[in-house]
Amino acid sequence: MRFKFLFCILLISNILCAQDKPKYPIYPNPVKIPIYLSATFGELRNNAFHAGVDIKTNGKTGYRVYAVADGYVSRIGVSPYGYGNVVYVTHNDGFMSVYAHLEGFNDKIGKYVRKKQFESKSFKQNLFLEKGEIPVKVGDILGYSGDTGGSGGPHLHYELRDANQHPVNPYFFGFKVADKIKPIINGFAVYPKENSSVNGSDCNEYFKPIDNQEIQVNGTVYFGISTCDQADGSHNKNGVYSIDLYADNRLIFNIVFDEYSYDETRYINSLIDYRKFYNDKIRYVRTEVDEYNILDLYGEKSGFVTLKEGDRVEMKYVVKDYYGNTTTLRFTLVGDKPLTEYSDNQYSRAYYRVDGKNAVDVNLDGFTATIPEKAFYRYEYVLARQLDTIPNIASDYAYVLGTEDIPVQKNIELKLRPAAKYADSDKLYVVSVAKDGKFVAQGGKKVDDMISTKVRSLGTYALAVDNVKPQVTPKNFKNNTKVIKCKRLNITIKDAESGIDKYDIYLNGKWVIGAYDAKNDLLFYDVDEHLKKGYNKMEIVVTDCVGNETRRSYNIIRE
Repeated sequence: MRFKFLFCILLISNILCAQDKPKYPIYPNPVKIPIYLSATFGELRNNAFHAGVDIKTNGKTGYRVYAVADGYVSRIGVSPYGYGNVVYVTHNDGFMSVYAHLEGFNDKIGKYVRKKQFESKSFKQNLFLEKGEIPVKVGDILGYSGDTGGSGGPHLHYELRDANQHPVNPYFFGFKVADKIKPIINGFAVYPKENSSVNGSDCNEYFKPIDNQEIQVNGTVYFGISTCDQADGSHNKNGVYSIDLYADNRLIFNIVFDEYSYDETRYINSLIDYRKFYNDKIRYVRTEVDEYNILDLYGEKSGFVTLKEGDRVEMKYVVKDYYGNTTTLRFTLVGDKPLTEYSDNQYSRAYYRVDGKNAVDVNLDGFTATIPEKAFYRYEYVLARQLDTIPNIASDYAYVLGTEDIPVQKNIELKLRPAAKYADSDKLYVVSVAKDGKFVAQGGKKVDDMISTKVRSLGTYALAVDNVKPQVTPKNFKNNTKVIKCKRLNITIKDAESGIDKYDIYLNGKWVIGAYDAKNDLLFYDVDEHLKKGYNKMEIVVTDCVGNETRRSYNIIRE
C-alpha cells in the first residue's frame, strides 16, 4: 500500500509539472538544406543574447527561405545594420517567426518595400503591416538567404517569439540539429568577496578545467565558468543550454536559456565577468547577481559559499546542451586561514560614488555627465578628470569618465564645451578616444554653447572637428560607361571622421534606390527601368554626420 501511495503521488506530481509547461507547435525548417548552425539560442554576444539560431548556408547566398506557419507579414525591415533585410511573420497560432539577413524578398514583399522606399525616398525601412495586407501560408517563399546588415557571413538568422515578443528557443518548436557532442568547459573562476581570499590572495583567481582540484578559500566566494558547445559536423563554438552549480550536492546556481525579454538582453553585461571579457575577450558566466540586474533567465541564484578554516565543500559544475549532452567539472574548496592584510581601495575626490539609487551629475570645467539611476548594475566608483595630453581635439581637454571595463546599462548624457577657436564651428562632434589613440565618433548636437550626445560606455571623451567630405569612388564604372550586361553599379563610400549619415542616388534628376552595405563601405544601384536607353545622368550625393556633402556626377550609357 505504501508503494502504491508513493506511486500515485509521483504520478500526480508529474501530471501537474507537465501542465505547467507551455505547449509549442511543431514547425518545419525554414530552409530545405541540411541544418548546421553557426550560432544557437541565448549565445553570449556583445551587449546581447543571441535571439535565435543562425543556419549555415554553405557559404553562399540565395537559398529559398520558407514560412514555417500560416499567418501574415506583420513587419519588414531594411537596414545597412542589424538584421539587414528581415521579414516578421505573425502566426495564426499566436507566435511569430523572424527571418533575417535576407539577400532579397519574394515578389510581393519586394514590390511592397520598393513602393515604400520611393514614397519616403529612403533605402532604410521599418514597416508595420496590417493583418490582411500580405497573408502567408506555411511553405510560402518569403525571400532568399543572404548576408545583409550586420551579418558576418552568409547565413539565415531564424528566430521565434511568443505573444509578448519574447524570443523563445527554436528547439521547443521541433527545430533539430544532429548533436552528440558534449559541451566544453574552457575554464572556471573563484571570486572573493570583501575580506575573503582564494589561494592566499584577495584577487580573482582563474583555473584550467582540471577535475578534482583543491582550492584554498577563506570567507565568502562566488564563481564563474567559461563554456561553449559544439554540434555534429560543425566547428563553431556555440552557446550552451543550461549551467548548474552545486555545493555539497545543493544547487546554488542555475541558468537555462529558454526564453527572455528584449528589455533584458543588455543585462548580459551583468551576467558575465565584464572586466575579464573587456581585457581578454573571454566570457565567464558569474554566479553573483548584481543588485540592479533584472535578468529573468536565472533559476536558483544564491551563488555564494562561505568557508572558515578547516571547512571542506565539494563543488560541481554541470553544463548541458539542449539534447542532454552533459559535461561535469568537480573541484573542492578547502577552508584556509584568513589573510592578515587585505587590499584597501582608496578613492580620491576625483571619484564619484554612484550607488544607483539616484542620478549623479559629474561636473568638470567644460564637461558635464548625467548618470541616471541604475545606469550600472551595482554601485561603482567612477573616476572623472581632465586630460591635456590628447592631440588634435576641439575641446580644451579630453575628459576621463570611469574606465571602459565598467559595463553601462543606461544612456549617459555628455556635454562638452568646444575650445574658443572652434566655438562657432558647425562641424563638431563627440569622440571617444581608444587605447591606441584613435577617435571613435559618438555623434553630437549643439545645445547652447555645448555639444551634447548620449553614450552607453565609459572611457575618455573629447570633441573633434570634421571638415573632410566623404569619399565617393565608383568601383565598376566610370564616366561615359556603357551598360550592356552589368546588373549592378557599385560605389565605395567612406567617411573616416564623423561617419556616413545620408546617401542618395539620382538618375536624370529622379531619386532611385541606392542600397547601402555599411560593413563593406558599399553603395550600389541595381539596374532597373529607371536607367533609360541612351545617355543617363547619375548623381551620387553622400553626407556625413556633421553635414559635409560630396556630389559626384557620371554619364551612364545604356545600350
